[in-house]
Amino acid sequence: MKRIKAIFVLAVSFVVIAMIGSLRADPVNAMVYSVTGTAQFAPPQSQSYAPLKAGQVLLIGSSIRTGDDGKVVLQTTPGSSIEIGNDSILKINELAFQKSGGAVTERKARLELTSGVVSALVDPSTPKVTDFKIQTPDGALVARGTHYIVVVRDGKTYSSVGEGKIAAIANPSRSSI
Repeated sequence: MKRIKAIFVLAVSFVVIAMIGSLRADPVNAMVYSVTGTAQFAPPQSQSYAPLKAGQVLLIGSSIRTGDDGKVVLQTTPGSSIEIGNDSILKINELAFQKSGGAVTERKARLELTSGVVSALVDPSTPKVTDFKIQTPDGALVARGTHYIVVVRDGKTYSSVGEGKIAAIANPSRSSI
């Protein structure tokens, strides 16, 4: 009897773990909407850059850099996009999206801005399921649905909110954000 009970508990545990795993958002890739001026990308785990083109798909782990005349617009997930300004370096660390029954159940982005400017536009209709983060050397700026700009110049991070709200999370090893 104890053995049957143990097998039952084990089977239920596997079902619960499988259900939780299926609720996780699916990874998505970024789509290049437009490129102006000089813009290049490096695929995941590469330091070799090549010209970036409109319509191109960027895998998670890709890096983008723009020249002094460069600008790139990316769709990061359905319902979110970014504009990378001139003289910028950005890495796509994570993108995920999930929809169930016509409703968005998760939207997640983890972008790393080393230098330059990024303007983000995130659908404000799903703030409870949106986790959009731009990491900088000073910390991270997180939005749930808004339009905001992040600038990293000379090692300092600046932000401006066009609409909505963001949260700033300081890097503990730096003095401020």
